[in-house]
Formats: sequence, C-alpha cells, structure tokens
Amino acid sequence: MSRNNIFRGLSKRSTTRWVIASSILLLLARFAAPAHAVLPCTTPLFGLGPVDPVHGFPQYYQDSTGLALQPCLDLVCDPALPVPDPTLPVSFPNNFPDEFFYSRVINTMTVGTMKVLYVAALEGSFANGAVVAGDQVVFARLRFRILGATPNATYTFTHPYGVDVVQADGVGFVNSTTDVGIVPIGLLPTAFQLAIGGRVGPFMTAVAPPPPAGLVGNPAVDQTVTGSACNQNFVRVEGPGFPVGGQQNNLFSTIIGRIAHICGNGVLDLGEQCDDGNLVAGDCCSPTCTFEPLGQPCGAPDVCVNNACNGAGTCALVNFTTAPCSDANVCTVADTCTLGACVGAPNTCDDANVCTTDFCTPPAVGCGHLNNALACNDGNATTTGDSCSGGGCMGAVRRATLALVGGENPSLPGFPAVGDARTDGTRTRVSLINMDPARFPAGCTGATITVGGISGTATVTPFAARAVPLVRATALNFVTNGTVAAGSTAAIRVRCTVGGVTHETRWSGVMANAPAPCTPTTCAAQGKNCGTIPDGCGGTLTCGVCTAPQTCGGGGVANVCGVGAPAPATALLTLTATGRAGESVRSTPAGLNVPVGTTGSASFAVGTSITLSATNGRSVIWSGVCSSGGIKTPTCTFTLNAASSETANVQ
Repeated sequence: MSRNNIFRGLSKRSTTRWVIASSILLLLARFAAPAHAVLPCTTPLFGLGPVDPVHGFPQYYQDSTGLALQPCLDLVCDPALPVPDPTLPVSFPNNFPDEFFYSRVINTMTVGTMKVLYVAALEGSFANGAVVAGDQVVFARLRFRILGATPNATYTFTHPYGVDVVQADGVGFVNSTTDVGIVPIGLLPTAFQLAIGGRVGPFMTAVAPPPPAGLVGNPAVDQTVTGSACNQNFVRVEGPGFPVGGQQNNLFSTIIGRIAHICGNGVLDLGEQCDDGNLVAGDCCSPTCTFEPLGQPCGAPDVCVNNACNGAGTCALVNFTTAPCSDANVCTVADTCTLGACVGAPNTCDDANVCTTDFCTPPAVGCGHLNNALACNDGNATTTGDSCSGGGCMGAVRRATLALVGGENPSLPGFPAVGDARTDGTRTRVSLINMDPARFPAGCTGATITVGGISGTATVTPFAARAVPLVRATALNFVTNGTVAAGSTAAIRVRCTVGGVTHETRWSGVMANAPAPCTPTTCAAQGKNCGTIPDGCGGTLTCGVCTAPQTCGGGGVANVCGVGAPAPATALLTLTATGRAGESVRSTPAGLNVPVGTTGSASFAVGTSITLSATNGRSVIWSGVCSSGGIKTPTCTFTLNAASSETANVQ
C-alpha cells in the first residue's frame, strides 16, 4: 500500500476498523505518529442523550454551547453514507451503515508537492466492523496528515481545537490520529460517555455559505466555520517546505452534522430550564424549554379550578371556584363547582303524574317515565280504591280481582302479577301488571279482553314493578267508555311469541259492587284535641299534644286535655278483612271500616263491647279475639279488654 493511497482513501472517509487483521495493523503502524498538543483549545462536550432503542446509539451529543447533534443517517446529511442499499430506508441492522458521524469537519491544503489533511470528528461505528448489537462504539477523533513532508521534520498544526506538534517519519509522511472512546457498549455500559473527553467541542458550524436547514454544514462545498473556543476557525501548518509563518486555510469541506431538536424530549439538557417532554405552551414549561412566568394560568381549562405557574416550571393550585359548570350528566341539575369538582343535584325527572315512575338514565339518555300501579285520587267522590294503570288514575264503583285461570304464570320473579277489572260508572278498565318482559315483551299485540258486553284488544307496554331501585316489567292496560253491571265476567288472554316460542296466560274474575266511599271524621268533629282516635274509615287521626299541667284524658274525657283523673285506658283492635271483593267489615261503636283485602286498626276504651259485621248482610267466618268456630254468622260481638286482632272472612 503506497502512502499516496493511504492519504487519498482516508481523506474520503475516516477509517474506523480498529479490530482488523494484525498484518494490516502492522502495516499502518509505521505511518502513525502521535501528535503533541502544546496548546489545547477545547471545551469538553456537555453530555449525551438517551440511547435510541432502535439502533443502540445515543440519540444526540450536546456541546458546551447547547448545540446538540444527532446521528447523520441520511444521504442529505452525508451523501457518502455507507448503507448496504442506498435505495432503501436506513434500518437496523440489515440496512445500517458500519460507520456514521455526529460531527465531522475536514480541511485540506496543497503546498508545492505536499498535501495536508485535517479531520475533527465525533463518529459512531462497530468494534468488529460488522453491524452487530452490543458492538456499538462512539469516539472523538483528531487527525493530522501531511504527504510529501521533509523526512523526520517537525510540523505545527494550529486548528480550531488548539495547537499540536507532529513529526514526519523517515520517508516524509505525517500520520497522527487520536481517538477517544473506542470501547464497545457491550463491554462497558458507560462506554458512550468516553467520547465526551475527546477534543471535538464545541462543534464547528458553517458560516458562509450558510448551511441547509437542519444541518450544521454542507457536505458538498467549501465553507467558513465558527465555534472554536479560542477563535481559531482555520487550520495553519508551519514547518519545512511551508512559507514563513505557515500556510493557512479557513475553508472547510465535508462538514457533517444534523441538528437534534432536544427541547421537548423530556431530558433536561444544557441551556434548558425545564423539559416536560412536549412543546406545548401553557403548562409552565414553554416550547423553548424555559420557565413560563409566575402567575401565568396553566393546566387544562377547568371552570372549577384556578391553576397558575409557580415560575419554576410547576403548575400549582391557586384556588377552587364555585362557578356554574356542567358535569356532562343529564341526570343532574344545578351543576356547581365544589372543591374542584363539578357536582350537580339529582334530576328527579318529575312529570307531576303520580301514575308514572320517574327515573333518569345517565349520562346522556336522560329522563324516562314508566307507568305504575300506585294508589291515587281520581277526584271522584263516588269511587273507591283509586289506583293507577296506563299512566292514569281511576277509582271503582264495581271491580273484580282477576285470578290466573289458564296458561303460564306471567309474573316477573319476585313481583307477582296482578289482574284487575273496574268501572267508575262511565268507563271500564282492565289491567294486568308485573309481567315478565322476557316472555311478554312490550309491543306484543296478542291481548284480547272481554268484560260484560265490552270487548277489545290491547298492546303490552313497559311498566315499573318497583321505583327504587328501578325494576322493569311489562303490563297490559285496556280502557274504554261504557260501564258493566255487577256479576259481569272480566277475562284477559295474552299471547306473545318470543324466539319462536309462544307464551300464553289467561285471567278471569267477576265484577262486584265496591263498598260505599267512606269520609274520615276529624278531631274537631269528635271534640278531641290530643292523642290518636279512629278516623271512621279504618285509619287513625292524631289530634295533638297537651301542655302541662294538663294531660291527655286528665279531666276524665278520653283524648281531651285536662287535669284530674286520667281517662279510661284504651286498647288497639286490629282487623283484617278477607274473602269477597267489594265488601267491608265495620265496627259498632264506629272506629273500623275495613275493605276486603286490607287491614285496619282503631283504639277503643278497655271494656268496650264491640260488634263486627259485614256490608250487605254478608255472612262471615270469624277468627281471633271473636271466633265463630268456622261457622258463618253475620255478626260477632265481644268485649275488648286488651290489644287484640281479628280476621273476618267475608262469604
């Protein structure tokens, strides 16, 4: 290998094959002579970025001025990048260069027959030449070469990173290279930090012509540079064969380096006050990685919270607000900020209809209203047992409790189905509630109804079996104008097909006159002002509390405030009426009037003789404090001496 070939080859791309066949190492060794730095002029690199998980090299190196350079891995930054297939994207390891540069500057001169080469570089490569994970190395290089020098003569290089003295060998070849950091990362986990100790900082950048965007220089033209810590932005060589004062050149060729935009990478680098991993303003760390001013609003917009920057990169709470807000939930109203959160009151969805169960489905569906079967008041004094069905209230002058007579039980588990037929004298209603929607779904049209001379069809509708927590069932509701007589038969048949399976249920009952309406008495009408008294309709009235020294019954009159002997003691009688629908059981003296299917209580003075009887002269089987021994009798008389209960089965 001739010296000329060595010179030309290494001037094109620096040789980084330090683990080579020993024969070649011996051949090159005779040309290499170390330089002696008589006046170093360098500021060490500041640091390096995190290791890239793709190719295993540091994502950037940063110099003392804050300039960060990333690996030059494209043909714009380095047109001579040695990728196996330049037509394909760079990829590790199959199409990755065996050497590349973070930074490189070259300066060449020709003086007579002498040729000068100067190289300063920060280079990445592989310890054994092949692209293999774990063999990655990064090193700093300074190289001084003169071809055709005076044998054994001494030469002085003044360059951007100091002054170095080198010596030619016996044939007139100067070949001095200093590499710092040639240790593979697989051998030493901190090996990438070794290059920081090399003399390649600060990085050189082109001045004229200006570099292309994103680069520190143009790899294809000569250009002046800046960056030398001692303002030696040139190369000057002094020694035998050079003019007095030396030969100087301030034009550098092949300047390689791609700028790394490190602000926003989450690493606090030189020149940054903060780095929160983004380039977004308003989070107290600006897009230029400086602290945003003290007191500047920060954080996501929040009507319930006032946040501000603390001047040191942190967004801190200032105070909570009490402003109106929206919690994005239609099931709350009057949303207001409370301790930093938007809180609303429950939306009752009240439609002012006692016959619908109101509910809300969050967050976006909103209010719903399902028909129910609650007790209500239809405003008609001639009817009793007012109840809801189909979203409306209706009482009865005649009614029937329907029973299951055929088909399957349609009940929703835990909620027995209930059938009812009634007329208020002008309209007739038939209903069946608490059906299982899995078998009798809403929308099923297979329902037929007959009651007396009235007939029709109906559709199954949604129904609320319970309000809290809401239990959904289905129901049938049929209402038409007209009335029916007592003794009329009411019948329902419902047929629904679900998934190819037909479900049928049949209900029937006989209409009977409802008990006459009962108007409760009042405390004033009875001349009472304390304690509780029967209301005359099976309920009780609370008449007030006495003021000392008076006591309730203290004057000898029950439920009247007075002073003196106490009123006679009372006992509670509880009466349950069963059997024939539409009838009631009453007491003499007045106090109890209990419709069949219900239970009522009233208090009487101890020792009172009480007679119980059913309406319309019906016979009754009595059991309890007054027993008929299973025999039907119209009345039952007994003396109440203590709290007692009675059951009347109306025949």
